[in-house]
Amino acid sequence: MPALVSNGVKLVGISAAVPHTREDNQHLDSLSEKAKSEIINQVGIRYRYVSNSTETAADLCQISAEKLLDKLGWKASEIGLMILVTQTPDHIVPGSASQLQHKLGLPENAICIDVNQGCAGYVYGMSVLTGLMNAYQIPKTLLLVGDTITKIVSPKDNSLWPIFSDAGSATAFELNSEAAPMHFKLGSKGVDFEAIHVPHGGFRYPINDASLKPESISEGVVRQKNHLSMNGQAVFTFGLSKVASSINALLDEQKITALELDYLVLHQANQLLNNSIVRKTGFEAKQAPSSLYDFGNTSCATIPVTLVSQLSDELNSNSLKLMLTGFGVGLSWGSVILSTEKVQCLPMIYT
Repeated sequence: MPALVSNGVKLVGISAAVPHTREDNQHLDSLSEKAKSEIINQVGIRYRYVSNSTETAADLCQISAEKLLDKLGWKASEIGLMILVTQTPDHIVPGSASQLQHKLGLPENAICIDVNQGCAGYVYGMSVLTGLMNAYQIPKTLLLVGDTITKIVSPKDNSLWPIFSDAGSATAFELNSEAAPMHFKLGSKGVDFEAIHVPHGGFRYPINDASLKPESISEGVVRQKNHLSMNGQAVFTFGLSKVASSINALLDEQKITALELDYLVLHQANQLLNNSIVRKTGFEAKQAPSSLYDFGNTSCATIPVTLVSQLSDELNSNSLKLMLTGFGVGLSWGSVILSTEKVQCLPMIYT
């Protein structure tokens, strides 16, 4: 399918927040020295941020939104649409978007939508939000994207615990007839959904006694059925094939080369994988900023976390042409080419 196009919408501000508790993989007692070296030097992750028992993705998104609205000088009453992308909502029912409508003081007639998406969630959320802005001519909107993914990862799973981290974000958009179009390319391969999933806890396989029984999967990997599991090799192969080919297809459709863009901001999954995608798509290493070392894999929030932590000064002062690409849970992928101009990009927020 050809790229989807969204016209007349401008990205005007972005913020991101992480919990105050930082863990250092160099000091993780459950890892051998060899494993620590591989995680830090090959996967690329040293530090991660872990939420406490009462802090949720909605909380991290809320503080991001409050700080961003204040910086922009926007009133909450002006927001006509808010989309929350998360896999770790406050409750199964209701969704968290309606609660954030109240907490942020948005008007009762604002459209508030929950989207259950993971690693491709920032791009998916942006596509839904900008599409609705165009369809209904909504002047000002918020995209909130975040996960406290560590809450569903077993601390005894050495294949996943050293990788995942928590974060929330807020991105503000407004209608602007002079804004350059955004070009989206999205896809899913649901046959491989088990490559990244939580087996129990939904309504297909509700929680039962067996769900809470720790299972030894392999040496150093102990988890329950209600914990996240991931087939790392399958995800790596998926990234090299589907994700890289989708990026190349979008470049071809727009009749541009990788070197005509300023940056490719990838989902922060694994530095080895991301380096391979960069090479296969014709980008240079300097065009692909990474936040993995300092923030880990924050699930759906990795793209905004990377924008805030790595590109803040340039976003604030320059006009940039970017490709943002998320991929993972689903298995799903999504890329967008967009132009930015002097975005209000806040410093990282530590709660």
